Amino acid sequence: MPARHLAAAAALVLASAVPAVAAAPAHPHQPAGSTEVPVERGSARLRLSPDLRSALKEDGVVVAGVDAKGRISPRGHSGGGTTLRLTGGAVTNSGGKLGGELRFGKAGLALVATGSGTGGTQSGSSRKSVKVTRFEVDLGHGTLTAALHNGTRFTLGTFPRPATRSAVNTKTRSLRVDLTIKATASAARLDAALGTHCFTGHRPLLHARIVASLERSVDVRTALNLGQPGRDPDRARTRSVRWANGGTSVTRQCDRRALSRAAWRVR
Repeated sequence: MPARHLAAAAALVLASAVPAVAAAPAHPHQPAGSTEVPVERGSARLRLSPDLRSALKEDGVVVAGVDAKGRISPRGHSGGGTTLRLTGGAVTNSGGKLGGELRFGKAGLALVATGSGTGGTQSGSSRKSVKVTRFEVDLGHGTLTAALHNGTRFTLGTFPRPATRSAVNTKTRSLRVDLTIKATASAARLDAALGTHCFTGHRPLLHARIVASLERSVDVRTALNLGQPGRDPDRARTRSVRWANGGTSVTRQCDRRALSRAAWRVR
């Protein structure tokens, strides 16, 4: 076969094998996966850790819910937690880890010191309470922030950032994460308000299970750069073909045939 025919055939094969190279990204200065995908609705189930519940009980502290109007539930939660409605936010894919933030409105938790504890840290006549509301989860930094009853925001806890692939279901356009949150040094503000010693140290604080629906108009797989599930992009580019009988690789044979077909086309 003449050399010019072989060269032309090779060019045709390479052009068909790597079609994606010619396509430039729509936003060349925007990192892959950095597109924000808004959340439409969802909730977070917050549950205090067994260790913290035990410490609060010993100090006579009751956990109650706070509604969006700031009213404290007359009955405490024996499970030490509450469910909050998701009011806004978005998620991103940052280096394979989940990014973005989630906001949970004005509701929250109330810690009420009844003065009936056995820990000996309060006087019998004392009765103090503190509201912790306006929870926000910063997925990019792995932090949980909240507001005290006086409006002061503080970082309540930290958590390991979850992997994006395990947290996002592209088929159902949903987000599901389980976060184990440890108290920060700033959480000691709650001890100061209650007159307790329950939030000192980086003890396990609470568990949060967050379930949310993602914006329906967004292509979640593309926006978060998640690619095709269960496919190896390097293997897909080689387009290796195997016979069903015995698994014999015929990549080279296919290449020769492709070259021959391309050579016939340019004659």
